[in-house]
Amino acid sequence: MALLDLDHLKRIVGDDPAFLRQVLQIFIRNAPVDMKSLAEASEAGDHEQVAFFSHKLKSACGAIGFNSAYEDFKQVEAMAKELQDIQSIQEKVNALTEQCIGCMVDIEEIMNGL
Repeated sequence: MALLDLDHLKRIVGDDPAFLRQVLQIFIRNAPVDMKSLAEASEAGDHEQVAFFSHKLKSACGAIGFNSAYEDFKQVEAMAKELQDIQSIQEKVNALTEQCIGCMVDIEEIMNGL
């Protein structure tokens, strides 16, 4: 099952393959950097930065239709803002890292089909 809801993205940006590809390439370029920063912030126990990067990634995932990650980043953001146990946050971030790797494969397949 695809992790990405391409129809959601098309509703937002239109059906132009070149533009869709451009939007997805921006996600592919930025998300790994932000995921690394999120992981580093969680390892450092920095709730403020965890909330910041979770919010940023939540927005990016929501924009491209990566709905499951959107909900998970929303949860991590809330956990960080509530200063919940950093170990629980780290576990969630580790799971999200794996989920995002899967989405990158999904995005590559989608872009090849555009």
